[in-house]
Amino acid sequence: MKNYIIILLSLMILWSCEDVLDKPPLDTITDKEITFSKKEMELYANKFYGNFPTHEGYWLGIFEMDNSSDNMISGDYNYNAQLAGTIQVPGSGGGWDFSKVRSANFFLENYHKTEEELSTVSAYIGEMYFWRAWFYFDLVKAFGDVPWYSKTLTTESEELYAPRTPRNVVVDSILVDLDQAIAMLPEKGQETEGRIYREIALLFQSRVALYEGTWEKYHNGTDFGVDNADWDKYFRKATEAANQVMTSGHFAIDKAGTSPSEHYWGLFNQEDYSNSQEIMLWKKWDLSLNLYHLASAFFGVSDKNTGISKSLVNSYLCTDGKPIAVSDLYLGDDLIDEELSNRDPRLAQTIFVRGDVRNISGTDTSFFSVPDLTLEARLRNTTGYQLAKGNNPTADRTSNQDITGSIIFRYAEVLLNYAEAKAELNECTQSVLDESVNLLRDRVDMPHLTVDPGFDEGASKTFPQLSQLMNEIRRERRVELACEGYRFDDLMRWAAADIIQRPMLGAKIQQYADIKDEFRPVLVPEALFSKNGYIAPYENSPAKDGWQFNPNKNYLKPLPSNQLTLNPNLEQNPGY
Repeated sequence: MKNYIIILLSLMILWSCEDVLDKPPLDTITDKEITFSKKEMELYANKFYGNFPTHEGYWLGIFEMDNSSDNMISGDYNYNAQLAGTIQVPGSGGGWDFSKVRSANFFLENYHKTEEELSTVSAYIGEMYFWRAWFYFDLVKAFGDVPWYSKTLTTESEELYAPRTPRNVVVDSILVDLDQAIAMLPEKGQETEGRIYREIALLFQSRVALYEGTWEKYHNGTDFGVDNADWDKYFRKATEAANQVMTSGHFAIDKAGTSPSEHYWGLFNQEDYSNSQEIMLWKKWDLSLNLYHLASAFFGVSDKNTGISKSLVNSYLCTDGKPIAVSDLYLGDDLIDEELSNRDPRLAQTIFVRGDVRNISGTDTSFFSVPDLTLEARLRNTTGYQLAKGNNPTADRTSNQDITGSIIFRYAEVLLNYAEAKAELNECTQSVLDESVNLLRDRVDMPHLTVDPGFDEGASKTFPQLSQLMNEIRRERRVELACEGYRFDDLMRWAAADIIQRPMLGAKIQQYADIKDEFRPVLVPEALFSKNGYIAPYENSPAKDGWQFNPNKNYLKPLPSNQLTLNPNLEQNPGY
């Protein structure tokens, strides 16, 4: 292969010679030139940080990732072709890309050349084990079985013609890489600001292990299952990794703002998370360095052709700790004020409510009135429920130079991973709930979840085949992590095709009957198609009765056809 040119990511030099999340590159080096000095290792590792999801671009980044799930409804039913069931076999590309793995392998294969003391460079080596695990996890989620490459290959390497490695074997290798990372990375408080540290690797290890455990359990006996599945092994690993973070003493759940009505919303719109006990890793933006993003354009101008789904809104409990299907406190959804009354405060802190501050610019303050249902297609709100989580009212909307910090990892996920894995192991005691799920509920003064929830939704359960306790743990995950990009992965690992195939609806149209005059001129009347009185963005599309997701095919992506030609030992995924 041609020498791999290492392009140092333009947003990453050290802030005060240290912080890699905040600065652009210092130099460019090639494989031949690198001697693996400490500085070269640092520069090599810097370029990988751009693989974390942040607010970059005109879109909302991490918050809009839930467009690929039942939490949000893009105006384009084919926004995620895998979800929609319209994905085609690509001629090339399609995500089947091992170039980043190769870059990590080059480092891991050659760092021994260094003349530095291992103790002074071990953190960079640990980072590279983390990144190889990160890249391989993305490949496993997309394709299932993938070849495992642990060294730098050339065009002559026999491994290029090997068959795919079973997914559970690849995941085992990912977990070993993370064990290596955990052993070599500094713990929280000892790391260089903005860099990966031990507890980040532990959080990610709990994520990987929980994903594989649930995938193997809920896909067992299908074409997507694995031979000799051992899901409890992964659940055990997930609990162990999460527990190490929980017992480290470094983290807690933040209560941003002055009251429960702000404690949750206020977590997602800060410019500086340096003092946060919950935000484990984040990206700082700095106008003095010309580093900013454009998320304020999303909140301040329009809803960018998406909206919160009725399904997500319905998942929030009432303040008695019961679902709307069984709570006497639920007032119905004829009026938005009634729908939000007596509900988990996180609902009103996730969507815009009439009267919410939308933007503060100098002495002028604008307030939210109605969703942007009638803007042109690329800007409109699609459902009647408009996303407020992540909105920073003080962001600069004049120049769209937003410096709201980008959250990459937060402690809440650790608690949710722990609770779910423990429940899967049938070890979810009241103590487990009190040190995980109930810490999240305490933030917004919601009743504690108990091992016996005290109610049964019956046919209204989201997952009828599971216990009410497991339904509540999954509900808590959905609500707490809403619109942060987790939901699609959750639906895939839970084999939840029945959810994906349900109609996607928004709010009742009559909620806005008394304020029609406040609507902007109707530019796209199809935005208001309805089904049984509810806004139905897909009513005039092939997805009017639900996405055409094929459970015998669409849980994985197809391999590109050129790779099947180049390597006859590769086999296509089921259904393609």
